[in-house]
Amino acid sequence: MAVHQGLASPLRNLVSLQEVSALVSTKKRIPNLPNAWYWLVGGAALVVVLAGLQAVSSIVNPLLLAAFLAIASATPLNWMQRRGVPGPLAVMALFLVVGLFFFLLFLALRGAVETMAAQAPQYQAHIGALFQQLRDYLMGLGVPNEALPDKIPLPAVGTFADAAASIAGGITQFTAATFLVLLAFMFLLLEESTLPGKLAAAFPSSRRGRVRMRRFLRAVDRYIFIKSATSFSTGLAVGIGLYLIGVDFPILWGILAGLLNFVPTVGSIIAAVPAVLIALVGGGWVEAILATALFVGVNVAIGSVIEPRLMGRSLGLSPLVVLISLLVWGWVFGPVGMLLSIPLTMIAKLALEAQPATRWIGVMLSDRAD
Repeated sequence: MAVHQGLASPLRNLVSLQEVSALVSTKKRIPNLPNAWYWLVGGAALVVVLAGLQAVSSIVNPLLLAAFLAIASATPLNWMQRRGVPGPLAVMALFLVVGLFFFLLFLALRGAVETMAAQAPQYQAHIGALFQQLRDYLMGLGVPNEALPDKIPLPAVGTFADAAASIAGGITQFTAATFLVLLAFMFLLLEESTLPGKLAAAFPSSRRGRVRMRRFLRAVDRYIFIKSATSFSTGLAVGIGLYLIGVDFPILWGILAGLLNFVPTVGSIIAAVPAVLIALVGGGWVEAILATALFVGVNVAIGSVIEPRLMGRSLGLSPLVVLISLLVWGWVFGPVGMLLSIPLTMIAKLALEAQPATRWIGVMLSDRAD
């Protein structure tokens, strides 16, 4: 009798465990467990994953850049293969084009930084002259002389030279790391041709899942390619326009405008501020006004007219999501994460929209309800 009573409690526990297992296996919620707990556990898991990515960001960042380049190159790669170009030859052509682009990019950045350091004394003298003009103008309006500062505090010329040397050294180190990015980029392009077959072999009985995956990949390829093309056009238009206006370092500001075009609204402002300041310091008020008009015109024409027409439908993010994306991805991956924050969030949004169960989250991330 005592033996049966001793076994009763473990048997009851076993039955309860079997019931919980049955509920989990049938994908039913555990009774009396609020929905908030599921969200709490999911949020905690997301934080753990992001913290883990941050810990290995030095390894993930080159692969992330390579994946971004591979996605942007998928459309021209497929175009060349449809025209009869062999796969390895097409991959090698794209590899050489991207490698040459990075090489020219680093040469332009290094040259611009070194030239800027050499012209620092001229900029300081011009800033002092502009400040004196502003001071005389305010005194002409009746502002007392003692209420205005005598001179504007500026850092020493050596500070600009040291900063330029530091930036140039960082560019050189980044150039060495680019080899890993290009190597991973080439292997990802080689994998692209076998991806459809791998999906079919991995999910042989899930035709609907394969269709959703293909739609998601096509949407990602289209978004990244169009965004890359419009960003390149933005940088090219800004660089040529600033060159015609006579602003110093037009190539540098064009590169900056193209890269920051991936960040809507905030990116165009950040790219315009240094270029307009250099136009003011190196030229004058007329050049600064023309540079401002150039940035406004290019960003409105490409960002508000051309890009939405190419996308075909709204793929924007709400302003709050843009800000949160910058903070989160910047915390996880540093400057690379901030640069790719919007493409990464857009990929997550497209993935959520591809599944009926999570489509509502993608709608909440959008800038409008569709």
